[in-house]
Amino acid sequence: MSDKRLVVVRDVDRMAADELKLLAAYAGNPNPTTTLVLVAAKLARNSRLYKAVAALEGVAEYKAPSKRDYPKVVVEMFAEHGKRAGYDAAEVLVRAVGYDLQRLSTEVEKVVAFTGDEATLSRAEVEQVMSTTAPTSVWDFLDALGSRDAKEAMRLLSNLVSEGETVYAILPRATARLRELISTRALMDRGEGSVASLARALGRPEWQVRALPRQAERFTHRELADALRSAARADGEMKTSRDPRLAFERWVLSICR
Repeated sequence: MSDKRLVVVRDVDRMAADELKLLAAYAGNPNPTTTLVLVAAKLARNSRLYKAVAALEGVAEYKAPSKRDYPKVVVEMFAEHGKRAGYDAAEVLVRAVGYDLQRLSTEVEKVVAFTGDEATLSRAEVEQVMSTTAPTSVWDFLDALGSRDAKEAMRLLSNLVSEGETVYAILPRATARLRELISTRALMDRGEGSVASLARALGRPEWQVRALPRQAERFTHRELADALRSAARADGEMKTSRDPRLAFERWVLSICR
């Protein structure tokens, strides 16, 4: 019964060609009392519908940033709240939360609330807040494993499992970290172990590979190769054991030993 109406049409990119033609024709002479919002994951710029909506200046694109740009986005989120935060502080949030913009925004708001009137935020301050508010990050577990810190690795593993992660999901990530350490060790031996070189070779942002040289130095080549081979055995034991978590924990301890 309102004078104005909002109509939202989702999954427009899944519509048939004839249906898209109808929408394009409507865009040429839309109802002045109705706002029609068309939502699509992807729509060709040369399509009739896209051109018709663009002619009305009605196209709005919302594209997620690339993974390497997430720390920059978090810095901008803090700036919107009047806070200055460096990239190292932003990386703490990304590592803890992952690539979910909505969750990152929520965690930024938590940090802002915890830090009060403080205008500049350090990495340590963000870490302190995240340690009490954010869920355990699998990246922290992988860093503990790579550092051969058995106590910290087991503590983080316990937290991850209690928060709903499964050892079956964690094992592939752990083996991927071992492969990264093998590559890192090989590059270091060739004198190409700089952060920039590692990032290019592994196809990862620099902030994600900074800890790899320090971790790789804790292993010999043979230890890393043996650890990777033992992952296959651990996978088999987890699938046949009555207690797959125990089998995984034994493997973690053998890496850290």
